[in-house]
This record gives sequence, structure tokens and C-alpha cells, in this order.
Amino acid sequence: MLVNKKSKFLYLYAFTLFILSALYGLLMRWNFAFPTKFIAYQNLLQSHSHVAFLGWGYLTAIGAIMHIFVSDTDKQKKVYKSTLAILLVVIPLMLISFPLGGYKAFSIVLLAVFGITSYVLSFRILKDLQGNNTSVKLIKYGIYYYLLSGLATWFLGFVIATQGKTDLYHNTIYFYLHFLYNGFFVFALFGLLFKIFENQQILISEKLQKGFFLFLNIACVPAYALSVLWSSDFSLFYVIGFLASVLQLISLGFLLKIMRQAFLQIKWRFIAKILIKFALISYSLKIISQILSAFPYIVEKSMALKPFFIIGYLHLFTLGFLSVFLFLIIDQLGKINLQETTSKVGIQLFLTGVFITELLLFLQGFLFMLQFDAIKNYSLFLLIFSFLMVIGLLIIYINQFFRERIK
Repeated sequence: MLVNKKSKFLYLYAFTLFILSALYGLLMRWNFAFPTKFIAYQNLLQSHSHVAFLGWGYLTAIGAIMHIFVSDTDKQKKVYKSTLAILLVVIPLMLISFPLGGYKAFSIVLLAVFGITSYVLSFRILKDLQGNNTSVKLIKYGIYYYLLSGLATWFLGFVIATQGKTDLYHNTIYFYLHFLYNGFFVFALFGLLFKIFENQQILISEKLQKGFFLFLNIACVPAYALSVLWSSDFSLFYVIGFLASVLQLISLGFLLKIMRQAFLQIKWRFIAKILIKFALISYSLKIISQILSAFPYIVEKSMALKPFFIIGYLHLFTLGFLSVFLFLIIDQLGKINLQETTSKVGIQLFLTGVFITELLLFLQGFLFMLQFDAIKNYSLFLLIFSFLMVIGLLIIYINQFFRERIK
């Protein structure tokens, strides 16, 4: 059963999609190092990104939310089984539809089916959520922001039909990404983490949790202004974006105090501690990046050097924060084995690959911005360390079928 409390199927399925998405990403990096006409880059990019954050990110997060926050009785409702079954069919089809046809009819139908199905699932979870503590509030608002982000997908079709790929088209996409990333994923992951602390009897100040939630929540909507600065020089947007980024920084202060309390109590194994620290550093760098992006000079340079700064930022979030955090969550839920020596090697290869590829992306961008000589063989280095990430993921994945989790 897909929603069985003890089942690992959903998480391994999502992990499979993550690896397939990563292989698509590796293929794109190969195309930069060794260009070929046989790779439809934009189509592959669409498939890579959609399957990564819907197949890996969304499925894993929503599965963990159901596991922790929905009662065993409620999980047996038909709506959970049917919606998950549809999602598990629709998402892998995007691995085929986008590379073959791009953002055309079949892919749009798949996204529409995914959107409607995930809405049904979201409303069901909201109805079944119990409690009013901070972890529950984070999950609720994460789902609210997910529903809000989905509005952009329906509006996007209208924009394409009436205006084509104008600034409004790109800002609609950024609306979707902002409320998916900074809304759903951020709120859901921290909600899951706080609930795990609670279940493990790790005592955290309720005042600190409320402060973190309050400032994070207040900042979320106005922080969208940071995503539209590239298309407007309206000074009010810069002011709103900067204030929102300051509110996020304040919430980060509360989070760091929370984690300081938690680190004094957690009895996690070494690899789990490495994961949480890596994810928190990535998240902190994300917040700092958003503050910097409120300044016109940074916006101008970021757009001019998009292949480095924008891609670097997106991967900082999706790999350094989201993926690492998801590994931590499912490790703590006992849905994946990261404690065996082989898995530890895989995780370390993955983290090394993430760190060095991020370093290469941002360093190359800064070298261009400061008009210094570029890194020689940059694309080849990026390919090599991207390959290291994929090897790490494959090692972890294969190990799941040969080892039992250490108790």
C-alpha cells in the first residue's frame, strides 16, 4: 500500500525520479563540455526541473507530511491512495513528454492532471491535520502557499496564448517558483523538522518557534518582489523586496537559536549531523543571496551572468538545501538507510559534488563580473563534479536494496 506507515516504496520511487532527473542534468552539462546537435537543451531542461521538484521534492515532502501529520486511520481513505497513484503515473511521463515535445499539448495535460490531483490531496491533508502548534502551522501555510503557486500554472496558459513569452510570462513562472520554493518547501521542511524534534522529545522554545514562523510568514508574500526586479526599475519593488529579505534574515536568527538548542540535545549519528549543518548553511546563504538581490547593481549583474548566479542560486536551493534536507528527513523517519558505510560514502560524494559545483558556478560568475580571467576548462570541471554527485546518488540508491537499516 502506497500510504502504509512502514512502506518505503513512495520514497524510493521519488528517489528514482531524482536520479533520472540528475542524469538529465548530467546530460545537459555534457552538452556544455562537448556540444552536440542531438540534445534538445530546453526540452531536457524542462523535464529535468519538473521531475526534480515535483517527482523528488514534492512526492518526498508530501509523503513525509502524510506519515507524520496524518493519522493511520485517515491515511487509509481512498482519496490518499487514488491521488498518489495518479501522481506516480503522471510524473515519470514528464521524463518522456518534455524531451520529445517540449512544453506542448501532452506535457501541458500532464501538468494539469498533476495540478488538479495535488490540489485534491492538499485539501484532504488540510482537513485531516490536527493540532495548532508551530509545526502544524508551518505545514498548513506551506500547503496554502503551494495552492497559491499553482494559480500561476493556470494563468500561464492564458499569458502564452495572448502575449507569448513576454516579461509577464517569465514573472508568472517566477511567481510559481517563489511560492513553491520559498513557500511550500521551506515551510513544509521546517514543519517536518520541528515535528521530528517533538517526536524525539527534543525540547525547543515555543517562543522561538513562533518568532521563526511569524517573520518567515510575514516575509513570504512581499519577497516575491525580489523575483520581478529584473523586469522593472520601480523603486517601490526594491524597497518591498529589501524589507522582505530583512524579515527573512530575522527569521533566520530565530532559526539559528532554535538549532543551537536542538544541537545540545540531539543524539543523531554523524551523517545526520552533517546533513543538517550542510542544509542550514545552504539555507543561510540563500537568505543572504536574497538580501543582496534587493540591490539594483546585483540584479543587473545577476541577469547578465544568469548561467552562473541564477543557476547557482537555484541549485543552492534545490540541491544544497531541499535535497539534503529531504535526505535528513527520510533518514530520521527510517525510510532510507544512510548509516551503512556504503551509503555514507555516497552521501559524502554527493555533498562534495554539490559544494564544488556551486563553488565553480559562483566563482566563474564573480570572475566575469570583476573582469578577471575565467576558469579554464570550466565546463569540463562542472561536468566531472556533477558526475560525482550522480555517482554518490547511485551508490546510496543501490545500497537501499542490499542493506537493512541499522537500529
